[in-house]
Amino acid sequence: MKKQTVAIVIPTIRNLDFLEEWGDEFRDCIGIIVEDHQKKEIKTPNKFFKKVFHFTRKDIDKELGKNGWIISRKNAGIRSFGFFKAHQLKTDVIITLDDDCYPVKNQDFLKQHLENLSILAPVDWYPTYPHRKYFYTRGIPYGIRNKKEVVISHGLWSNVLDFDAPTHLLNMNLSIPASFPFIEFIPENYFFPMCSMNLAFKTKITPLMYFPPMGYDNKGKSWGYDRFDDIWTGIFAKKIIDHLGFVVVNGSPFVEHRKASNVFKNLQKEARGIEINETLYKSVQAVKLRSNTMRDCYLELAEKIQFPGENYFSNLKNAMLVWGAG
Repeated sequence: MKKQTVAIVIPTIRNLDFLEEWGDEFRDCIGIIVEDHQKKEIKTPNKFFKKVFHFTRKDIDKELGKNGWIISRKNAGIRSFGFFKAHQLKTDVIITLDDDCYPVKNQDFLKQHLENLSILAPVDWYPTYPHRKYFYTRGIPYGIRNKKEVVISHGLWSNVLDFDAPTHLLNMNLSIPASFPFIEFIPENYFFPMCSMNLAFKTKITPLMYFPPMGYDNKGKSWGYDRFDDIWTGIFAKKIIDHLGFVVVNGSPFVEHRKASNVFKNLQKEARGIEINETLYKSVQAVKLRSNTMRDCYLELAEKIQFPGENYFSNLKNAMLVWGAG
């Protein structure tokens, strides 16, 4: 089996000293840094990757031209441009990692994500023992094993969990240790809260992995929504993944999350999105897809979702259509 080409996409506004703790974990990977500044202010971390591409807002607008508006600014959703570049480079796998996430002892981060993406999942049955070597305990029919391709590996976190701001305020002193190495399959027709801090996916699903415009646009105007870019991407992607017969796995590898953002600022940022999030998934759930390719499904979904009637969602639909058109 040929060695897979892996891109590590990191959105950032800070220095990248956190990579020192990762050591040579990514030595065989391509690094794609998406710096959320107009021009480069951060030193390119060349020594950690076999090759590094370092982009800024200026690079995004230069490459995308009139479509540069679809990429978020002052928001981690700017990583979408990194996915776009990794897809252009014809990588096999994209892993995106936040700059406040650190390695956990006694696990092989990269190897585990790649192994997760190599698994074939069963159909119709849910394994109760969440370990890749021992999924098939007594009673699981042999005929339904190892059937469905995994396309997303959703890694988890120790220390600070991925809470929304209200929940985080209730758990300010909570610190969670890393779990034993488990993975589980997200059941068909169920959504999950996709977090982009520690996320791997096969590059071929990039047409589904556009992070909605949040934070600010490329003219400095607020979109009015924030911190739901990865969550809403996960809703859209899971709908299509289920329709096409693919699977998402959740669990290991873990990262240690040393949260860098401010919980009180996050409370303000999340306020509008929390309300919409209560119903958006239902609108996605109601869509009947007919297409049979990822790109066509994404375009169809964008057209068919009954979005709320405000201007933001008209822009979101248009942005999805631009992304889906390639």
